[in-house]
Amino acid sequence: MKAPVSRVSRFLVSGFAALAGLMLAVGCSSSNSAPLADAGTATTTSTTCEGAPDLAKDDYCASCSFAANASPTTCKVPRTINACCAFVQPPSQEVVRSTGLYRYSSNDPALQLGCLDTPAALGTPKPITLTGFVRLFSSGNDSAGVKIEVFKEGTDGALGDLVGTPVTTTDSDAFLQPKPDWLKKCPAGGCTFRAFKYEGVPTETPLIVKTSDAKGGTDWSPLYDYNVFFSNDQVGASNEFSYEPQAVAATDINTVASAAGGFTVRPDKGVLAGEVHDCGDVRVSGAMVDTDTAHEGDVFYFGENEADPLPDRQRASAGTSRLGLFGTLNIPTGTPIRVRAIGTVNGQTMLLGSHTVQAFPGAVTALSFRGRRPWQK
Repeated sequence: MKAPVSRVSRFLVSGFAALAGLMLAVGCSSSNSAPLADAGTATTTSTTCEGAPDLAKDDYCASCSFAANASPTTCKVPRTINACCAFVQPPSQEVVRSTGLYRYSSNDPALQLGCLDTPAALGTPKPITLTGFVRLFSSGNDSAGVKIEVFKEGTDGALGDLVGTPVTTTDSDAFLQPKPDWLKKCPAGGCTFRAFKYEGVPTETPLIVKTSDAKGGTDWSPLYDYNVFFSNDQVGASNEFSYEPQAVAATDINTVASAAGGFTVRPDKGVLAGEVHDCGDVRVSGAMVDTDTAHEGDVFYFGENEADPLPDRQRASAGTSRLGLFGTLNIPTGTPIRVRAIGTVNGQTMLLGSHTVQAFPGAVTALSFRGRRPWQK
């Protein structure tokens, strides 16, 4: 185990590495100099390791140590910012709160970042019932046949104990009305989001919600949704909470991999996908994300089209669009993976989120950052 990384020295590298970084920056400067118009005011992007800004709002993990399998473990252009022992490419523009979307959007453009300094207190768990509708990521038409399981999050992102009893949606279940019709692949009349009810879910507990094909077929890809958390103050007197788990059609995974650069998803590896939100659970644009473990190709970011979300390779240096969506492919399974999100606000680059997950063969690991969580002290 390496010694903790100090905030003063963690960006110092050898003169040779700096020279190599400078030469690479000259060769690639044209692709990093023009931010996309929707993502806010451009900021200075470091093209060498010595020029990388120090990271704010990361005091709770400033003494981390790099994992034995971390890659890279030193600054390598363009990933020049050490974000809790995972190197991330610096943002090229300011973070902007998303407006005008169907989900995780707001009419208030003011970023909510208070939890980055003062996370909420962790309360005493109590059992609640989740109710709602199983929504679709993009394809599928009808979310019948989806199995829902809820697990406690174990150490280092491992899948913990199952809580409650798994439930399965059927074609006789009630559905959301009026039917959502804003997804591009919905049929005439809209998509069918099936209702579910899941009892015995603990509050004040980090959870993983898994959705999969109830028949073990290939209609729905296994999806493990991390960083799910229900606080006591969110739950009413009925001890019920409205929640919408997500189902991902297996065809969507191949479509995303192809759009990201003609990749093929390996059955022995995992896919990572997620969103960056502020403390008010609203998506943000301009955030940069990466992991401390190897992945095929670069982290990619999705375009602006909420009705048909697909990777946009032109966003490599711009970061998340207003959808807040990011992803990467063919990550190792069965090992802790540190995922970090950073962004620049009023000229200050800061940690927007930090979480450890694991990947599963042939499955999607989903992670939505929602600021600093109660257990991150």
